[in-house]
Amino acid sequence: MGTRIHAQSIYTLDHPGYSPEGYAQINRGIQRIYERVLHADTTIEACFVPRSTFYTSHAYLEMLNNGEIVRGIIDAETKGYDVAFVRCGNDPGIREARESVSMPVVAMTESAMHLACQLGARFAVIAVDDKSIPLVERNLRLYGLEREAIATRPVRKPRAAGWDECVVEGPKWFESVDYVRERVIPAFDACARELIDDGAEIIVTGCALFGALTLADHRKVEGTDVPILESVAVGVKAAEMQGDLYRSIGLSTSKHLTYRSLLSPEMRDQLAGPFLRGEEKADDVATGTSVRAAS
Repeated sequence: MGTRIHAQSIYTLDHPGYSPEGYAQINRGIQRIYERVLHADTTIEACFVPRSTFYTSHAYLEMLNNGEIVRGIIDAETKGYDVAFVRCGNDPGIREARESVSMPVVAMTESAMHLACQLGARFAVIAVDDKSIPLVERNLRLYGLEREAIATRPVRKPRAAGWDECVVEGPKWFESVDYVRERVIPAFDACARELIDDGAEIIVTGCALFGALTLADHRKVEGTDVPILESVAVGVKAAEMQGDLYRSIGLSTSKHLTYRSLLSPEMRDQLAGPFLRGEEKADDVATGTSVRAAS
């Protein structure tokens, strides 16, 4: 049996912002990305939280989500997963989860940023909305990568007319390649060219919705030789690599200081108890269907 990846969603099995079919369309599209990039013997399971604020670009609501994300990752380790992958461009709950479990915890945009440093001298990030920009900029500072990004406004969103309405239509990104090529890519590339003019040699995506670019085979900014590092594909591949290393030689997160836990798992769970509802224990985390990574 190959590496087992726990793919942690920040949402529940249902999403109030989308119809059931629309939300399923997004999740099926993300799964197709996994299947495209992972080895055939890797297993990845999409796992959802029991409750969510459904809002990822507000610090307080992000904090509430993080508790559920970390609980899901703790539960995954008890079930024998080799690595956790957090599927959100703002990389929520990463530091807290790394302190809480022994297995590696991988963030999608962080992974793409680090790969960008190996592929070009300067990178920039494209987010889907204005409110995500400060959070991604915060992560740049936390990751120590500010000097690797372009100096001026390294995180931006497309400014094309109708972009915000396009984001609301997220399910269409994974339903129709023509929609992506007609509505998403022109706006994305226009933003990317502004970043390139300011020194970017690599463009990193900062939201899982941009996974549709991988499905549309959009790998470079049109008219340039600038690669697009789509963070779902890059991040889950980084998770597979870290999971492989954890399984084979035991390599994982440093517990020397930053991610060292002062608590045993039993004490951790006891102290967290007052914050958890009785009916929402860790073993109640909603779990999707396990699939093979590729045929």
